[in-house]
Amino acid sequence: MIYASIADIVPFLKGLAQSLHPYAQANEVQISFSSDIKKQMVQYQPFLLSQSLVQLICNIINLAPPKSKIMVRLYYGADNQTLQVEVENTKINLMRVIEVSEHKTYSFGGYPLPHGTMYRLVLPLQQPDLTPKQPDQKNMPTYNLPQFYREIQKRFNTHFSQTEKLIASLEKSRPHEAAFMQKINTLIKVNLENENFDSNALCKAMSMSRTQLFRRLKSLVRQAPAIYIKTIRLQKAKEMLETADLTVSEIAFKTGFQTVSHFTKVFKKQYGVPPSVLRRSNKSVTNE
Repeated sequence: MIYASIADIVPFLKGLAQSLHPYAQANEVQISFSSDIKKQMVQYQPFLLSQSLVQLICNIINLAPPKSKIMVRLYYGADNQTLQVEVENTKINLMRVIEVSEHKTYSFGGYPLPHGTMYRLVLPLQQPDLTPKQPDQKNMPTYNLPQFYREIQKRFNTHFSQTEKLIASLEKSRPHEAAFMQKINTLIKVNLENENFDSNALCKAMSMSRTQLFRRLKSLVRQAPAIYIKTIRLQKAKEMLETADLTVSEIAFKTGFQTVSHFTKVFKKQYGVPPSVLRRSNKSVTNE
């Protein structure tokens, strides 16, 4: 059983937001926390609240375009009997990101903005049953779910095009490095189904030592060789999920993952949604 605590919630929320700064920066997203409340003792379940908030923010980071902003805010409700925890993102409407997240005890409601999304959690200051209030479902707009999946696919397409953009940029200023990246990508792709093709195999194919390959690749894509190989595998898996009439299992094996469970785990960890979501999206759009 997970027990509640009576504690100051302000540094708790601020610390959670700050802990995600490195991950947000790696995805070219800015995150901030603001609160006019300096201290507020409240009864809450820190483990469950942190699960819900971190999962929401990480899903936004994964799907938001570069240069987006995420603002986490804390303030009192109009009646001063509740606390409002808000998470706002800019540039894209991801209102239904909460529908592909696991619902926890602390569930955020989503509200579309002209150029972004607002998520809100209401915490009663008097909370004997530890059940957070939910937003009024009557006033929440409805959306066509396949359209939301199209937005997810659009964000994935933007994210996955970064490698091609990098090579195009290098071709103009550093053609030697562009050729290097092109060769790396080609070697990974032709060995995509080979689950044994790892960083050691890539070093051998490039006739480079582990240290040489690590330093050069890290300077260009900010990823170690093993992580970059996994990234390319996931990019191809994403493409196949969107376009091929294959099962998740078939796609997992065709992109070099030893088991479906491992493939599902790393895909969801990296992008915030399981591969089955994109496959369902592909079928929904096709069958419309």
